[in-house]
Amino acid sequence: MSKLDVVSLTEKLISIPSFVDDNTNEISLGQFVFDYLKNNSKLKVGKQILSKGRFNVIAKNSETIDTMVVGHIDTVQPSRSWTKNPLKPKIIANRLYGLGSSDMKSGVAVMLDLATNENLKPDTMFLFYTDEEYDFLGMKGFVEKYRNLIKPKRIVSFDGSDLSVNNGCRGLIEISCTIKGKSGHAARPKSGVNAISRSYLLINGLTNWLGNYVSRNLGPTTSNLAYIAGGQYQGEKDGSLILGNQGNIIADICRFSLDIRPSRPELTAKKVIAFINEQAKKQGVELINSVIRHDLGSWSTPKKDIDLAGLTLPFRSAGQTGYIDVQMLWQNFGQVPCFTIGAGNSMAHKPDEYVETDKVNKLAEIGKKLIINDI
Repeated sequence: MSKLDVVSLTEKLISIPSFVDDNTNEISLGQFVFDYLKNNSKLKVGKQILSKGRFNVIAKNSETIDTMVVGHIDTVQPSRSWTKNPLKPKIIANRLYGLGSSDMKSGVAVMLDLATNENLKPDTMFLFYTDEEYDFLGMKGFVEKYRNLIKPKRIVSFDGSDLSVNNGCRGLIEISCTIKGKSGHAARPKSGVNAISRSYLLINGLTNWLGNYVSRNLGPTTSNLAYIAGGQYQGEKDGSLILGNQGNIIADICRFSLDIRPSRPELTAKKVIAFINEQAKKQGVELINSVIRHDLGSWSTPKKDIDLAGLTLPFRSAGQTGYIDVQMLWQNFGQVPCFTIGAGNSMAHKPDEYVETDKVNKLAEIGKKLIINDI
């Protein structure tokens, strides 16, 4: 296949589905990226096999890595609210519509454009990774294999937006807790201990306690009660509680899930669970089970440490972003300077997602300043 310009390349990437469900994943798109690099670059290109045939694509021009350029190749699933075909890219008045156009197939297109440039800086590695929108399979697999094999001096992600620089993010702690109370007759409240109402009390206590974890750069730590269910315990099936809902019985079981965004690195899932356990005892209930889905810390690179090759670019407020898995690279590769930049916008993850074509072209020019040697 011949080399394409960045807008045409973005269109091609959009046309290859890479959301993840029971029937679809990123394998076809990963194969396109692999073949495109093989045909149009002089880089050493390989696959890092992960699970069930899924893989990261890694391309480099040296075994010594100074600069890592990274981006994910998966997208969210398309909703039924699209008015356009999400997999048939279409340009209307400078807007390129299509699933992943903003997040982040335009960024992947720019990465491919840079990787196939003959004047690429030496000691550069490109990582095209899977599963960023789901469970971080690709990033976790890369870190596990390479954390002791390479020592990059800077990391650049094209998973950004508005042609602005992001230099940090809050972390992500996601936990599920099961609280046991005591059943009793609703007419005699003191005959039991309501697991649901006591859970709300301890969650409120947790929210107040999290207020102690504030960062100057990343702002406050926040918490979201994402799920709660309780009632009379009737057993479990397939990991879910079976609950009685009679009004005259005091609820003796409650399960809830929390999404916490820590802005300070010392706040961990283990600390959160320890606090919940302490609060449960004070409320007269018992924490009988806790499950950690994510325990990911915060990331912050000082602006002064970021080399933008003389470019004057705006910085985003890092405290307003979601978790960015570049944090794993920052944490595991010596906290070297890391930043993101991209052509995306607020349409990411929304129906009729689009990216502005002039911004894609501008991102390609910015990328050349950052990654390509001066001619």
